[in-house]
Amino acid sequence: MSVIVKGKNPRKPHTVRYWVDGKQRERSFATAREAKDFKIKTDHDVRAQIFVDDRLGRQNFGEAAEAWLAGLVKSAGTKKVYGNVFNAHVKPAFADKTLAQAAGAREAVSQLLAGPMAHLSHGRRRIALHVIVSVLDEAVKSGKIPPHKITGIGLADNGRTPDHSDFVFPSHSQLTQMAKGLNGQGLTIWLMRGCGLRIGEALAVKKSDFRDDGRTLRIFEQVNQSGELQPLKQRKAGEFRDIPVPGYLRAMVGDLPDGYLFGDGPDYKTYLRAFQREAKKAGIPAAFTPHSLRHAFVSALLTRGVAITDVARWVGHRDINITYKVYGHLIPSAAAKAVSVLDAEYADWSESS
Repeated sequence: MSVIVKGKNPRKPHTVRYWVDGKQRERSFATAREAKDFKIKTDHDVRAQIFVDDRLGRQNFGEAAEAWLAGLVKSAGTKKVYGNVFNAHVKPAFADKTLAQAAGAREAVSQLLAGPMAHLSHGRRRIALHVIVSVLDEAVKSGKIPPHKITGIGLADNGRTPDHSDFVFPSHSQLTQMAKGLNGQGLTIWLMRGCGLRIGEALAVKKSDFRDDGRTLRIFEQVNQSGELQPLKQRKAGEFRDIPVPGYLRAMVGDLPDGYLFGDGPDYKTYLRAFQREAKKAGIPAAFTPHSLRHAFVSALLTRGVAITDVARWVGHRDINITYKVYGHLIPSAAAKAVSVLDAEYADWSESS
């Protein structure tokens, strides 16, 4: 429990002495009321294990962001894009703010995305928002700031073409080589390409997730970058997604033992480093990422006439506009087919008169 004592500073004579994580700390105030309010809040937060030392929130946001970017586990090409977006747009707007100031700057973030960055592609603006939110999320987990307000900010469609730099589609032989190099985790390559899974979803697949004699994959969870299992993106615990399974993937999984396909605690970051290493060995361009395999899944379906409404459901897009925005360029033109249909309809109709 904290106590209020007489401080040595005549301008702030009311000092609250408190203990956090076994360490004694002090904070002085000009009035007894301020000291009492701080004492009450501190005692509550320490008991609830939610205490945040606001002095830690004074860390410079720009420095914290650069440290986060340095530890980002992405391909060299993707890291370069993230760094370019941060240096060109986020840093000038937020580098001089503290973490605490950035955490409350919801309006400033919205103005940045809708103002100076409005002319950029959806992908670039999404990266900027992702960097800001991720840095603040990390600060919350580290106890530097309380929960921040930079959540739920939408990105308006500005008509710009999405960034397709990671639409890299390797050959079958290149992916086969990669899968062999990944040893016990090579099946992830075919789960991502054959079912459109995200990397974290692929690492969390269980044998029992294959249903209907292996023809349907029902996924419930994913592995985050800390190696922890959590619900699917934008879904609550227990919610799932069903995806059709191609025959070649059913054959690969058929004789595998029950349980998680890649163990109970797959290491996301270690896997990603191995993925990047094996992609380089296979001669695949640096822009290739695990998400490129998801793009290949969608491309295979849309270019062969599968309805985008079904594809959106299988890849987990709650809003089909996202699917159109990212993959609309893959949908074959229906104009030629429409002409033949209209001609056939006219012939049937005119002959029946």
